[in-house]
Amino acid sequence: MMPPLDVFLIRNNETTWLGPAETLVQALKVVGQNGAGSYLIFSHQTGDKAMYQVDEHGSVRPVEAES
Repeated sequence: MMPPLDVFLIRNNETTWLGPAETLVQALKVVGQNGAGSYLIFSHQTGDKAMYQVDEHGSVRPVEAES
């Protein structure tokens, strides 16, 4: 079975796949381990996409969608 989440790094308007994740906790761990930047987590089950930002201190924060 395919893991339900994919994790991507977004840099210079290019998306790089970092790998799959079984849970959001696991996906956020991958994000935190890859340094400062913007990340996208995609759910195969729901089709939802969530953006996260990691700062220079390793803090992971969700990026709110613009309305």
